[in-house]
Amino acid sequence: MVKHLKLFKIEESDGALVVAPLGQGSGFRYHDLHQESNAVRTHLLKTKSPVVIMDMEQMEYCGSEFIGSLISMLRETRNRGGKAAFCSANSHMHKVLENMSLFKLWPYFETREDAVSALTAEAS
Repeated sequence: MVKHLKLFKIEESDGALVVAPLGQGSGFRYHDLHQESNAVRTHLLKTKSPVVIMDMEQMEYCGSEFIGSLISMLRETRNRGGKAAFCSANSHMHKVLENMSLFKLWPYFETREDAVSALTAEAS
């Protein structure tokens, strides 16, 4: 597992890799976001997990750079034949993601459990 990350938490959950952005996505340095996003993408490539869930529960707000890093992680998963989804966003973040039409590219689930269950069933 990737350690010492400040902007992301990575966990395994019933055959899925869960990436959880932490806190306020606008209170970071661009260098930190770039470095940590690369560490997460490297981990995704190494583990080759067929399912990646982006758990937005702890994310209050994020700007375009942060959203871009999330998209690159999910795109990486899709490009190697995996499944990916968003889950657990608060109402504001849900609206932001919806307005960006990201739910047309990756599904959204109300809970992490729902996302893991649905995508691991599809991947098997």
